[in-house]
Amino acid sequence: MTVVEFYNHAIKNMPPAERLRLAALILNDIAPNVVHSSDEWTDEDLADFSQSGWRQIESGLGEPDDA
Repeated sequence: MTVVEFYNHAIKNMPPAERLRLAALILNDIAPNVVHSSDEWTDEDLADFSQSGWRQIESGLGEPDDA
């Protein structure tokens, strides 16, 4: 089974809060030296974060995704 198949089968249909909890568990388990960390956000980081947040809000409200 590929990662995508596993995701589609076991994770995709989980409630968003549980998927977020799982993502946090996975990210917290990754060794710190594998992930580039910085206290500063680039303009691209901020734009990506904002866009993702609005998509999540729209999804929760049942509005269509314009992306």
